[in-house]
Amino acid sequence: MYDATDFDHQLVLTALKLEKQFSLNNYFGDDDHKLFQYKQGVIPIIVSSPHAVKQVRNGFIKKSDIFTGSLAILLGNLTNCHVIYRTSTGNGDSNHDEICEYKSFLLSKVSQHSLQCLIDLHGIHKNRNLLIDVGTLNGLSINKRIEKIIVNCFNEQNIYDVHFNCLYNADKKGTVVKTIWQNTRVPSFQLEINGYYRDIHKKDNWNNFKRLVKSLESLILNLNYFFQSNKQFKN
Repeated sequence: MYDATDFDHQLVLTALKLEKQFSLNNYFGDDDHKLFQYKQGVIPIIVSSPHAVKQVRNGFIKKSDIFTGSLAILLGNLTNCHVIYRTSTGNGDSNHDEICEYKSFLLSKVSQHSLQCLIDLHGIHKNRNLLIDVGTLNGLSINKRIEKIIVNCFNEQNIYDVHFNCLYNADKKGTVVKTIWQNTRVPSFQLEINGYYRDIHKKDNWNNFKRLVKSLESLILNLNYFFQSNKQFKN
């Protein structure tokens, strides 16, 4: 018989195992391999994690958004969406640098596979007074129907503290969302997730993480249904 408790526990154990590739060298990642990895999916949605490892921005090292890379891979496994994630710090920031191999490759995959939506995962500090902040270029890069789907999928897991463009609107040169939107007009949004829902190094956060995964799994599947049901949809 299917045991939901065992499955939920396995999600956490899998994420902890996946995170080891990003936490190598104190979250600088694996310098012996590519700067990023891409996993092809089946459904026309891609999840991105450009800050899975530390970044270099304007000469300064910035912390990684821990467990966003692991979360992206998990979601790919659960939904068959496409996934791209940074695996090594290198000498840049994929969510800032205007000339960027990560975003150039991402653009090529959006075109090649006729992808219909981008979800760009990020993290906010646990001390911030909100749980989820969705950056949409101040409402430009998605419409109200997609906003409603996002809110509903979080609400299903009793996550109600969902904001739009509150702290981060993704509307700066070089962001993944702005780059994809400006070049393709594919609906795109930046998802900022509080540390209390990501950091499963702390067991107290395990239940939050499980709810987050279920929310995002539902979100991806519902967005896929939305786009497939509205082939003529143009944002």
